[in-house]
Amino acid sequence: MTAQTAHTLPDDPNYAFCPSYELGDEPQQIRIVFEGMQGYVPTALVAVSVESAEGLCDRLNARLGHSREDWTALAASSMRAEGPQSDGHSRH
Repeated sequence: MTAQTAHTLPDDPNYAFCPSYELGDEPQQIRIVFEGMQGYVPTALVAVSVESAEGLCDRLNARLGHSREDWTALAASSMRAEGPQSDGHSRH
């Protein structure tokens, strides 16, 4: 399967919201990950903790029909698919 990019997404992509999982007490940016696409798309949404970010993502993803297990698997798959980057992130 060919990896998708922001320019080649299918008409009805499978996507989910996930926290950035910054270390420590850093604010958590909410990101969008797409099935079959490496990395993430940043958003302007921010939560003050991992717990509040996960709660926000649970609410956003529930509207898409994703359980926490679903969206965390999609996020993990997107991040695992990343190749080495100069700063460790693949943004689109």
